[in-house]
Amino acid sequence: MTFQKSKVRLQKKNFWTFPQRGFPIAASLSEFPSASSEPSFAAKSHDVDSQSAWYDSFVSQEQFPPMSPPHDSGSIDPTELSAERAHRFPVGATVRLHDLDKDPYPILRRLQEEEPVSWIPEINLWFVTRRADINAILKDADTFTTQSPASPILDAFGLQMLSTDGPLRQKYKSQCVPPFTTTAVRGKAGQIEQDVNELVCRFEAKGAVDLRPHFAMLLSVQTITRVLGLPEEFAPQIRLWYDDFATALANFNRDPHIRHRGHAAAEEFRTEVRRLFPQLKRNLDESLLGKLLSEGGNRLSDEEILSNALIILFGGIETTESLILNAVWALLSHPEQLQEVLANPALVPAAIEESLRWEPAVQSCTRFVTRPVTLRGVDLQVGDVVQCMLGAANRDPAWISQPDSFDIHRPHAAEHVSFGTGPHFCLGAPLARLEGEISLRILLQRLTGLTLDPAHPSAPRGYEFRKPPELFVRWSTA
Repeated sequence: MTFQKSKVRLQKKNFWTFPQRGFPIAASLSEFPSASSEPSFAAKSHDVDSQSAWYDSFVSQEQFPPMSPPHDSGSIDPTELSAERAHRFPVGATVRLHDLDKDPYPILRRLQEEEPVSWIPEINLWFVTRRADINAILKDADTFTTQSPASPILDAFGLQMLSTDGPLRQKYKSQCVPPFTTTAVRGKAGQIEQDVNELVCRFEAKGAVDLRPHFAMLLSVQTITRVLGLPEEFAPQIRLWYDDFATALANFNRDPHIRHRGHAAAEEFRTEVRRLFPQLKRNLDESLLGKLLSEGGNRLSDEEILSNALIILFGGIETTESLILNAVWALLSHPEQLQEVLANPALVPAAIEESLRWEPAVQSCTRFVTRPVTLRGVDLQVGDVVQCMLGAANRDPAWISQPDSFDIHRPHAAEHVSFGTGPHFCLGAPLARLEGEISLRILLQRLTGLTLDPAHPSAPRGYEFRKPPELFVRWSTA
């Protein structure tokens, strides 16, 4: 198959209050009566048609709406508002993305202790770092929505399950869920084991390898390509598209060149997959695209299918590749616990869950405020951007003891929020977990004496998406 370039189309009590309503919320905001503030993105979108019309109203605009404080003609200038907020939140004013990229956890802990809701002027949005608040926000799509013209996911991939809420989100997610149910995922175990063993065979005799390009990336691309129903020859091109997708989705500084590359990659994907639709319709199978194209009267439009395939493709690669790399790195960095897993492979699932808690692949979930709300004494305005810092939630000392320690025997580690929570809980979580468990088990079985390669030290990096940029390992071939 020849891929062609396409033109881009242009711990105190958890206490929340709404203005003039002074009553607390213990866990979720969803039970609050409607606020009387002006309705916004989610509030105006009560049905599928109105949500689609909302998207059509701005989809053709060439400029990416800025992530900046909301304002109108009668309010304070956004630059002045950001400066005023920076003065009120001095810890947040010191946060820099390059520092978070290296080691976010000391920074997030300080915010957790001193400014659990803090303004980050470098990217003009709020960080929320306490687990209870993050759980409440992610479960309340009425007040904190994913649907906004300022959403990088919407801008990169169009309207799909992660860039909308309400009936349209439910429509998209319900039609895409069949390949990701627990039963469906169990049925993929044999194929994944075969793929893992074949990949290991390619480098087993060498005694050393970089696991990212030669294992984790290949497995994640192979698996999600098969789930979607794309031909195998798509895999090399998908790996190229993926890099542009990742930078576009983390483009909180609104770099136009990054945005352009993301748009170009997405448009190339749409063009190439659209060409496959006639063949897929003639030979319907159990793949996701096969299912979506055969839904009859409830069928999504071609554009909706392509947009949701894009986010599933990206999520299937990013989450799984990072999960595998982070888990291997974490376990090899703790030799005593590695020996326990080697002696008792039944501990592999626990090692996977603790690595997900300790070093989550996705570090934040972004939401947009739909109505005025006060969180821990901080007034949030309509249109404000809130980032729920998942890595901070997973290490909240109000939830677990010694949160910065890696411990495969930790009780309740699987209650982490690394796959999110609420209506946008990760669709592919069961599949990612299965790929991680099978990968870790077979790597440890087949690569005797597996260790990190001291000649090529590495560690997870990344502010939004976090994993080792490379992971060199060694083992005995004797």
